[in-house]
Amino acid sequence: MTLNYSIHPVVSSDLPALGKFIHSAKVSLSINRLIFLDWPNEKLQSESYYQAVQSGYANPAARCFKAVDNATEEIIGYIVLGRKKPEESENTDREVEAEGSIPDGLNPPLLAEVNNATRRIAKEVEETHRLDVIYMCVKPSVQRHGVGSKLVQLGFDRAKAERIPLAVCAEAPSIPFFDKLEFKETVHVDIDLRQYATANSGFGVFRLAGMVWHH
Repeated sequence: MTLNYSIHPVVSSDLPALGKFIHSAKVSLSINRLIFLDWPNEKLQSESYYQAVQSGYANPAARCFKAVDNATEEIIGYIVLGRKKPEESENTDREVEAEGSIPDGLNPPLLAEVNNATRRIAKEVEETHRLDVIYMCVKPSVQRHGVGSKLVQLGFDRAKAERIPLAVCAEAPSIPFFDKLEFKETVHVDIDLRQYATANSGFGVFRLAGMVWHH
């Protein structure tokens, strides 16, 4: 399959469509079936993903891009890139602590474990002036057709221009993708989903990995 698509900066009118896009693309991620109680909990998923794209768009240190199918004008990919300086790490920790209570409908122990894992991964690069892949998503039906690589290339180009590394906290399914792009693992954290699921339900270990690319 040959895709005819183009990449553009995200504009505010894209946010509702992006929220729906991520909701659809992330539905198969195993850990989400345990993070969101009363699965599929469509209302809470929709709200959570819309808040995520709003947050990325409102971040003054971030730039958001979309990949669009030129024939259908459908969004098929999304990436958020943000510069992070060492002195900003302390502020990030404070922001996490200030988030307050976990919304109803989410699994508090599992969400706390995920947050602790992402903080541990972030600490590996907290002293490094870098560019982060804050968020990235590609429509499942067009994966392995170069869309993700084109989006990450935006990060490579910016990282090269600024002479800084490009870092990502990769979810389990995307680790091989970043590995092929020559990102190197800094640390990983394994979360045993079996403790949050009913016995013999097919859940296992879910890995989050910190990965860095150097130009």
